[in-house]
Amino acid sequence: MKKFKNMKLAQKMIAICIPILGVCLLLCLGALQVAFKIYDGKLYEKSLQELDFFTQQVNQNLDQVEDMSYNIAMDTKMQERLSEMKSLKKFTAEYSARYRELRMELDRQLMNSDMISSITYSDGYVTAVKVGVDTGSISREREAEILEGFAAEKGAYCLYPPVEDYPYLISGREIRKHIDFTLDDLGTLLFVCDVAGMVERHVDALEADSASLCILADTGVIYEGREGMAAEIPALSGDKGYQVIRADGVPYFLCYLKSSKTGWTYVNTFPYREIYGQNQLLRNLLIAGFLAIFLCSALVFRKLAHGILKPLEQLTESMQIVETGDFKGARSHLDGDVSSDEIGLLAQEFRVSLDKIDNLIHENYEKQILLQDTRYRMLQAQINPHFLYNTLNSINWMIRSQKNREAAEMTVALGDILRAALSRAQYFTIGEELAILKKYIRIQEYRYQRRAVFTVEEDGAAADCVIPHMTLQPLVENAISHCVDKMLTPCAIMVFVRMEKGRIFLTVSDDGPGMTAEELEAVRRFEVRTNGHGIGLKNIYERLHLAFGEEAVFVVESAPGEGTSIRIEIPACRDGELTERGGEIHV
Repeated sequence: MKKFKNMKLAQKMIAICIPILGVCLLLCLGALQVAFKIYDGKLYEKSLQELDFFTQQVNQNLDQVEDMSYNIAMDTKMQERLSEMKSLKKFTAEYSARYRELRMELDRQLMNSDMISSITYSDGYVTAVKVGVDTGSISREREAEILEGFAAEKGAYCLYPPVEDYPYLISGREIRKHIDFTLDDLGTLLFVCDVAGMVERHVDALEADSASLCILADTGVIYEGREGMAAEIPALSGDKGYQVIRADGVPYFLCYLKSSKTGWTYVNTFPYREIYGQNQLLRNLLIAGFLAIFLCSALVFRKLAHGILKPLEQLTESMQIVETGDFKGARSHLDGDVSSDEIGLLAQEFRVSLDKIDNLIHENYEKQILLQDTRYRMLQAQINPHFLYNTLNSINWMIRSQKNREAAEMTVALGDILRAALSRAQYFTIGEELAILKKYIRIQEYRYQRRAVFTVEEDGAAADCVIPHMTLQPLVENAISHCVDKMLTPCAIMVFVRMEKGRIFLTVSDDGPGMTAEELEAVRRFEVRTNGHGIGLKNIYERLHLAFGEEAVFVVESAPGEGTSIRIEIPACRDGELTERGGEIHV
């Protein structure tokens, strides 16, 4: 620490700023890495969601085939027709007519579905009806296996995936007689579906342009979007997941999902760089950008630190000219252990000039502040008697009118206002000033009832800024005197407070009779003294003048029949930020 204390100021700045900048860089890079991992995870999940949506669409098509087989098998007319055919002698005219009707019905059912290639009905003996396109013949062994499966299920729906020698999906069921509840065997319905066509109808749902789809079953490959794709797929565990594989040296993203309905596994692959490669490129660019910013910032800090050193040395040399006095009074407040860097030298030279500055503050400046404070309190005191007289007169009027409850409320409000008005504080916050004003307005609302309508709009951002005490209340009092007391119709008095770009804007306006140009000019020169109006405005202006100097703006605007508006504009200052400044009025 002693070595650091004696380092040059430029070296201190570099030793502090560079590690802080490095920590910020590491935090940014860590946050960036976490954000990209989350984003990658969301992309992986989205890929599975797309595959799940595709799987549901295929399953819906399969459900439609199952529903059609059920509707045909359970149709009452179909059951009656098949029962009648079973009872008729074969190769008779009546049998042939029923045979044609059966073919026409199966043709009609086939036309209602674009997923079924052919429908075959067989009674297991002589009758066999087949409609649809020719999809080739099924081997006897496979056909026997399917019919045995249908018989074992006793009318339930059966589904057989494609095999190598017959690449079509086979499904169907036995037709059981239910119209008389005997459940006699009426034959077998067999549906042949083109799985490849069914899949390709929905493959556009996968967003990746170069995506390849493969459907696997326990019996083998059901669908292969790219030749040889099934051989590239590794062993898959679980019902769903994703991984990165390599085929011919090219990385591929693979996601898979097993259908709970069919037991088939849907596998979707696409080149890794197509989506995730772009993320990786962006990640590398951002990391390179952060590193470049770090290096540039380090160089700027180094140059800036050395640049600050030169002005400080010049300042130190300029302060050496005040080494002419004995400053024992302020030297005791300085740290005796002074470092040997530029700041330490500055403190030693400041020790020389401190006594003279102290004398200037205590002997001259404080005297001026005392005079200004005395003048300020004299101006502030002008408000209180006039306000007290009007308020007590209102309470007296209400007591005479037997409005004791309202008079009590006015008395409590008056006590609060007097307590604030007699406060020794020269400045109140705008929030406190508005609180006093609202109590005053409450008193006047009791007095004038519907003859006066008050509106107060305030900006919460200005609540903690300071203003000379009793600034807004006299303005509202003047508005009542020159508007409500002179009009038979209701009068509106508006108070607006807002803060914008470091300035406070205060406006008190009314819709009263207004003033002529001559009256307005006299008010602006503070020459009108009737009813206390001129004194009130001059008092407020002078207190603003003492507090804010030339930065205070005081505007009086009026026209006959258009009411009067008084606008005050002052800088936004918090407690302790005010300095006594001279100023002038703006009209």
